[in-house]
Amino acid sequence: MSWQAYVDTSLLGTGKIDQAAIVSRAGDSVWAASSGFNLSGPEIQSLAAGFLDPPSMFGTGIHLSGQKYITIRAEGRSIYGKLQKSGIICVATKLCILVAHYPETTLPGEAAKITEALADYLVGVGY
Repeated sequence: MSWQAYVDTSLLGTGKIDQAAIVSRAGDSVWAASSGFNLSGPEIQSLAAGFLDPPSMFGTGIHLSGQKYITIRAEGRSIYGKLQKSGIICVATKLCILVAHYPETTLPGEAAKITEALADYLVGVGY
């Protein structure tokens, strides 16, 4: 399955995630993204750096696609953020970072379960 297929089928295809991307763990490239979910180089570099020092994300917040999210969780492989009633779930694997945005109609736990499950699968197959 291509990286774009993971975004389109495994994330957006659930109906719970409305924007998503997969970026390199190094923060140097976007491998796949949904239409209109534009992540800048500095945004993905900052996110990748946040996985090296998760507590630092509480001070800076999460900046993605021109929006600033308040960090509500930053530990190990997961960084979560909120912006009013919507939010962002970021989960790192060995080689990539999954970025999933959920709308106000999705519960944060639903979005986290979907994103974490895809990360578990990717880790299981060596990514």
